[in-house]
Amino acid sequence: MPSLKGNAQGLQFNSNDSLLSKRTSYVVFANDKPTFNNHLSISFDLSLWDNDHLGYVFNITDTSGNSYSLTYIFNHNGSPTLNFNIDSKSNKIEIPLNLTQLIKRKWIRVKADIDLEANTVGFFVNDKWYKAKDFGFKGKITPELTFGKNKHYSDVPNMAIKNLTINDDSKKYYFPLNEWNGHNVHTDDGDAVGYVDHPAWLINESYFWTPKLKRTFNEVAGVNFDVNQQVLFMFKKDSLIQYNVQADNVIGKPYNNKIPMTLLLGKSIVNIRQNKCYVYEVQPPDSLHSIAALDLSTLKWEAVGKALIKQQRHHHNIFFDKDQNNFYLFGGYGSFSYHKDFFKYQQTTDSWEKVLFTGDTISPRFFSGSSQTDENNEVYIFGGYGNQSGNQIIGGKHFYDLYRINLTTRVIKKCWEISPDEEPFVSANNLILSKDKKFFYALCYPHEKPKTNLRLYKFSVRDGSYEIVSGTIPVASERIESDFNLFFDPKQDEFFCATQEFTSPSQSTVKIYALTSPPVSQQAYLSSQQTNTSRFNGIYKYLIALIIVICGALWYFIRRRKLKGSIIKVDDEIIPDFYSKKKEAGIKPNAVYLLGEFIVFNKNSKDITYLFSPKIKQLFILILLNSKDAHGVVSKKISTILWPDKEVVKTKNIKGVTINHLRNIIADIDGIELSFLNDTYCFKLSESFFCDYFVVTDSINQIHDHHITAEQFITDQFDLIASGGLLQYVPETWLDDVKLSFEELLMPVILSEIKKVYEGGDYKKALDVCRVVLNIDPFNDIALKYKLKSLRRIKGIDYAKKVYDEFVTEYQKSMGSEYPVHFDKICK
Repeated sequence: MPSLKGNAQGLQFNSNDSLLSKRTSYVVFANDKPTFNNHLSISFDLSLWDNDHLGYVFNITDTSGNSYSLTYIFNHNGSPTLNFNIDSKSNKIEIPLNLTQLIKRKWIRVKADIDLEANTVGFFVNDKWYKAKDFGFKGKITPELTFGKNKHYSDVPNMAIKNLTINDDSKKYYFPLNEWNGHNVHTDDGDAVGYVDHPAWLINESYFWTPKLKRTFNEVAGVNFDVNQQVLFMFKKDSLIQYNVQADNVIGKPYNNKIPMTLLLGKSIVNIRQNKCYVYEVQPPDSLHSIAALDLSTLKWEAVGKALIKQQRHHHNIFFDKDQNNFYLFGGYGSFSYHKDFFKYQQTTDSWEKVLFTGDTISPRFFSGSSQTDENNEVYIFGGYGNQSGNQIIGGKHFYDLYRINLTTRVIKKCWEISPDEEPFVSANNLILSKDKKFFYALCYPHEKPKTNLRLYKFSVRDGSYEIVSGTIPVASERIESDFNLFFDPKQDEFFCATQEFTSPSQSTVKIYALTSPPVSQQAYLSSQQTNTSRFNGIYKYLIALIIVICGALWYFIRRRKLKGSIIKVDDEIIPDFYSKKKEAGIKPNAVYLLGEFIVFNKNSKDITYLFSPKIKQLFILILLNSKDAHGVVSKKISTILWPDKEVVKTKNIKGVTINHLRNIIADIDGIELSFLNDTYCFKLSESFFCDYFVVTDSINQIHDHHITAEQFITDQFDLIASGGLLQYVPETWLDDVKLSFEELLMPVILSEIKKVYEGGDYKKALDVCRVVLNIDPFNDIALKYKLKSLRRIKGIDYAKKVYDEFVTEYQKSMGSEYPVHFDKICK
């Protein structure tokens, strides 16, 4: 499998836009800090997209307590600068930046050269050196180097870093920052050296689609992308809804005049040169116009024509010629027929003119994908579903072929045809060609399933070889009107998917997702989730594996020993972390913690979480959650959940290996035993086994049975529920229903007590209970209300208002709209 080296995507920092407790802090040398002699060089790629805040890029503190910082500020005159300071004393170096550089994923190479003997510092940025002297260095330094939030300052700009190198003349550390998850930061040799709180690993944005927006319409609506303005827009009868992909905000605007046509399917195409969106209906529902143009600058509609085509053309392709003078329509489905005709709209005669081509023949089809026309006036059409005759009565087949159509010479050239060895799929609208035209991207999915998944594919234009380069987007394709579109923003190197799911001909929900380019292959993602296997056989294989396990256990034990006394700061109050809290009560043996962070202890109370690779962890959780009632999980369900991209029969070997690894791990835990009966895996559990999730759910059931009160439950189980939501840091979609069920079970119990505790005058306890709720549901209105009221009582109205303002900022960022309740109404 390919190495992820060279695929460094970087570490993004939660900034001043986040709550103070959620801001990112990256300590480069978390444990054993090296000493650098004579010279220290720090170089990294920096991305900044902040025109609001002052923030700390990195801070260096030496053993004598001297502190130096590289800060960023967007000055009032609109000039962004980096500044290197002796903290609390003087600004030594000012480095101007260009406004055009303030774009996410636009990387600035920063190199800091610190001469510890000459007592000078130089920064090389944008091909220019900036230098200063008189820093007070003493020939060597053992730095505490922290990026983002640090022990001195909590201000963090909107930024990301990657490819971090730190060295002197005798040693060098290189951190690609290509991790997928977790808090540990590794060198390129795989050594865990650094530690980061609240990381946002950018590589995930290049594999997992990020939800951006959701809108539901009770009328016919359409969706398209204005690449010039970087706006993905939704149009309906009376207004336009614009999602600005760069600003990440939504604006609704009314039209300047009435739309001169009735929408039926809401199909459209954007003319970049004219800055207009042409909306058209192949089969208009009435005698009004069938084609109209919306000026995207003035939002004024213009009636274009009344042309129609005899049959409906569901899931056809539409594209302009290279000069954007005429648009063409190909294929589609209607009147129980698949179609292969090309039509060109002639505005002078207001008609759809059939265009004949020579060369290769494209079979009738729908659900094919098409590219934009290039400078050679050529367009690509890929795949689809249909048959050679076009008659639906004889059935259909999936096509996996690519055609190049020249609109000038009117010649069709078949490039290739392949036979994928996987579940049949079709392409969504729009193929995206790579800059070098060697590849194209297509959003593909099994269209015959009512509940299906979209994934991004990367195909070779030369031979059709391909790979999957994204995670899935779950969609409903219940009706033929449902429509899925792939767009690309070259200014931000970002893919966008707009799904439109119809529940009736006039009711639909539009969802927008984003994926950062270049996308990461599924193979690379799967390899990152699996433990490395040795190349050796026999005794050498097991010997090396044993050494690795022993060394890993020793390192993990030492690291945990160092972390046990650590603390977490929330709302200016010191709260012990998991190990500090458990130390007081004694860490339980044979214990599995599913609330908050996933942690496992064996019969000797030793933390063995490190033994659970991502796939083994998923298997363990899946069986455990289904073992409380002794039902277990059938073997086939394990295969479909853990290896959804493989046929069940092809998972036999990998499933067997994973189950054997799990058996070996839990052999050191008393009270749990894996059984296999009637093709079902189930854990046999005894009283010596402890699971916090089981304890909490049992206690809630006792409330319902009137054996204990809600107040007693919160007192007895507070430490457990305060750890967080169920498997809060395990982002598997198949867990969503379980997590939701747990929240629906837990929340009513806690929320019913918050008001009682507050009105009883115990504001500190009310604040603690509110934090439990907000840890699981960050935007819970009741918990926010009593948190602010409690803070007002404890720390005053100014502090409560500050916390409210931070909450509102986070709400706006996450939800895309303003928080509807004013502070004065909450704290009245």
